[in-house]
Amino acid sequence: MAKRIPRLALVAAFVAGLVVAGFVWRRQVAALIARSQRYVRRTSRVQSPALIINRWSGDGKAEKYGLVEAAQEAGVRTIMLERGDDLTQLAHDAIDAGADAIGMAGGDGSLGLVASVAIQRDVPFFCVPVGTRNHFALDLGLDRDDPLAALEALRDGEEILIDCGMVGGRTFLNNVSFGVYAQAVHEEGYRENKEETLKKVVRAAAEDPSAQAALRYATPEGEPHDRAPLLLVSNNVYRFSGPPDFGRRMRLDSGTLGIGAVTGLPRGAEVSTVPLSELRSLQQWEATSYRIESDDPILAGVDGEALQFASPLDLAIRPKGLRVLVPTGTRPGYLPPGEEIAARMLDLANLGGETEP
Repeated sequence: MAKRIPRLALVAAFVAGLVVAGFVWRRQVAALIARSQRYVRRTSRVQSPALIINRWSGDGKAEKYGLVEAAQEAGVRTIMLERGDDLTQLAHDAIDAGADAIGMAGGDGSLGLVASVAIQRDVPFFCVPVGTRNHFALDLGLDRDDPLAALEALRDGEEILIDCGMVGGRTFLNNVSFGVYAQAVHEEGYRENKEETLKKVVRAAAEDPSAQAALRYATPEGEPHDRAPLLLVSNNVYRFSGPPDFGRRMRLDSGTLGIGAVTGLPRGAEVSTVPLSELRSLQQWEATSYRIESDDPILAGVDGEALQFASPLDLAIRPKGLRVLVPTGTRPGYLPPGEEIAARMLDLANLGGETEP
């Protein structure tokens, strides 16, 4: 009888483990189902696309990969960005000249400007990832290591609908940052020495709270704050990680802003090297709009570009507001490695989507 008790205990523990595993599995499946809505897709019918190229972006990646020649071979009119050019005017001029799709080969900040023109003129947008980080292209599902592959969107492509964010009347595709990152991008010499500049700003903010951005904002429960060590408002929700990409988005068409607020920095903290998810003061939530106020001009990093706004500053999501051309079969959004098999089994990975005629 004494021997049976441990055996019964082992069986009970095993059964309990199966129950817990089943519960966890059901939760994972439920989460996958919640993300299973397919992207709106339609076959691309572009005839006269135009592509604006920033030759300096990504230390000259456009020239390195022979982008001009490849684009022209694909029937794309190429427009070289010159020093002092008005990027949005170039995009408008290209459409006025007959372009039925407008693209940008450059950094994330320039993509948003051209995308805003595409929205205004109701033509599809496409991008070629020749920037330094190419975060938008990564979440869109493009191959950052093969920029020319993005041109397949014009030969045999699809048009999908994704969200875009608005900040002070300007379009953003990735995120708008406030606090230490925004302060860093406004520092002289940031472009030449990004990592050290960011570390310097973070160190100052951690050691002296008065060095943190004087912004008024509220966290989900309505608690007001008057200092922003780090505040990030994104086009769809990020799952934060460490370098080099710091975060990925599972979808680009959820219809919500993702908001992340780090309300306190421990001394010695280096946001540039520590995953945001490991900072105890991090709070994350979703909203369709958000407001930030200050008695001073508001410094921001809009898709990595240093901009300044007046207070109050309103941010909002524009659901499915951007038509984007991608190669057929492109898989937007990030799928965590642990969910890949389950997603494929359940056909919930948004790999194909339904194509409209």
